[in-house]
Amino acid sequence: METKSIYKIAVADDEALFRKGLDMLINDHDRLKTHIMAADGRDLLDQLKANSNDLPDVLLCDLEMPNIDGVEVTKSVSESYPDIKVIILSSHYESALILKMMEIGASAFMPKDEETEEFYETIINVIEKGFHYNDFVVKLIREKMLFGSKSKIVDLTVLTTREKEILSLICEQKTNKDIGNQLFISPRTVEGHRNKLLEKTNSKNTAGLIIYAIEKGYYQVTVKNNDW
Repeated sequence: METKSIYKIAVADDEALFRKGLDMLINDHDRLKTHIMAADGRDLLDQLKANSNDLPDVLLCDLEMPNIDGVEVTKSVSESYPDIKVIILSSHYESALILKMMEIGASAFMPKDEETEEFYETIINVIEKGFHYNDFVVKLIREKMLFGSKSKIVDLTVLTTREKEILSLICEQKTNKDIGNQLFISPRTVEGHRNKLLEKTNSKNTAGLIIYAIEKGYYQVTVKNNDW
């Protein structure tokens, strides 16, 4: 029987009670464990540097923190620790800021009052698939596509047929293994194509690829409900 991986989670939030609540929630899941608890951005970056040989898989990061805020933390982590996936936590739903965070390296946005099951699903999806978008983020992307300025990144026509196939499957939240099985290629080959897509589209991560594909009209997503 295959043993499932245990994922290490870092938390950066200046509210002590909220951190404690996240700590309990994380450790209640059989595949998650708390790895780093930080009171602000500076504390988080210091702990990452001190534990550079044992880094977390995911960072849950508040946007508004003293010393170094979530925007600067996301930039620093994306540049210095690209293997760490960043999930932004916030009570504020400012469209431009949320999209900006995803463009600079965040893999998902999660409201602080999220339901428990969605909380877990977001973390697992980000780790195993590279991103997670909820209905609110989908609506933001659609609005940007319809009313925002046109993206200046390279057009999809420069992509090969295989890259377009893989990009479409990435948008469907397929893992490298899933894509490999469907296209009869190895997961390593899929990873090579994924890296080439990141380079060609100037995307920071998988979430950036999704935004790129939707902006260019290559992939369309549907909103499941109207809760937002």
